[in-house]
Parts: sequence; structure tokens; C-alpha cells
Amino acid sequence: MKSKGIVFGGLLIGLLTMIGYQQGQVSAAKSAVSPAKVGVVSIDKILKNSKKHEAWKKTMDAEEARIRAEFDKAKSELDLLQADMKTRTKGSEDYQKLGREYAEKEALLKAKDSYYEQEMTTKVQAWTETLYQDIQKRVGEVAKKNGLDIVIAREDTEYPAVSMRDLLLTIRTNKVMYYSDSLDITDEVLASLDAGN
Repeated sequence: MKSKGIVFGGLLIGLLTMIGYQQGQVSAAKSAVSPAKVGVVSIDKILKNSKKHEAWKKTMDAEEARIRAEFDKAKSELDLLQADMKTRTKGSEDYQKLGREYAEKEALLKAKDSYYEQEMTTKVQAWTETLYQDIQKRVGEVAKKNGLDIVIAREDTEYPAVSMRDLLLTIRTNKVMYYSDSLDITDEVLASLDAGN
């Protein structure tokens, strides 16, 4: 009798284990099949409308204007030296002295131009990386808040295209062909980015 109870208990445990396993499989299958909640975001719109990005651009424009004024002044000095050289006899000591000064100042101006161009490129890259990382963070926060599983970047295509090359590039890179406006979280992301929370 005792052995029948053990066998029956073993069968019962096996049956319950099998039922639990099957229910787990069904539950896992349901969660694997349920559709993902999707959102879309326009990086172009964020960049064009971000107050944070606009403030940075104004700072960079002011710096670029300052550098341009410095270059214009140096270029004027070069023009004056060149004009002064034209009043001198070629080969004279004064002519050679002005020629040397002109060459030195021109070389310095070219070196500064190269340096400033590299410096500006580095600043733009650093800002773009920082801003894009911040945008990614904000997209993640807004997506979680709205219960979204995936957020896809959409392109803002402008027609007519500037060139055939630009049109082909747009066609190759544009992955979102249609979306419902209710899926667009761009304005929320933009507000979060500019609020700086």
C-alpha cells in the first residue's frame, strides 16, 4: 500500500510538473508573440528646434565671427605689406625685408587658419556627440514613460532634392516609410532635452 502511495505521489508530482512546464511554455510563447510598442522620433526636428542647440550655435557663430575678424585684420596687414613692396625697387634691402616679413606673416596666417579649422571641427564633433548622447538618453526616458519597446528615427525628407546624389542618399537611408502621428514622441523628447532634466 505504501508503495502505491509513493508511485501515485510520484505520478502526481510528475503531472503537476508537466502542466506547470506547459503553462510556462504557453506564457513564454504569448509574451514572445505580443507586438512591440513602437515610437518614432525626428532627430532633424530636434536639432532644428532645440533651444539648447541654438544657444550653442550662437556661441560658435560669435567665436567664428571673432576669428574671422582676426583673419581679416591679418589679411589687411598682408595687403598693406604687399602694396608697400610694390613701391620699392625689386632686390633692394627694403624690398627683401618687406618680402621676408610678408612671407612670415602669411605662413603664420596659414598655420592659424589650419589650426582654427581643426579646432572648430573638433568642437563641432564634441558638441554633436554630447548632444546626440543626450538625445538618446531623453528618447530612452520618454520611451519608458510611454511604455514603448522600440523607438525608430525618422527622416524629414525635403523635396525637391538639392541634387540627384542627395535624393539617392535619402532613398537609401530613409527607413520609415509611414507612421501614425500618435507614435511620434519628438516633441516630448525636445521638451525634455531643452528642460535639461
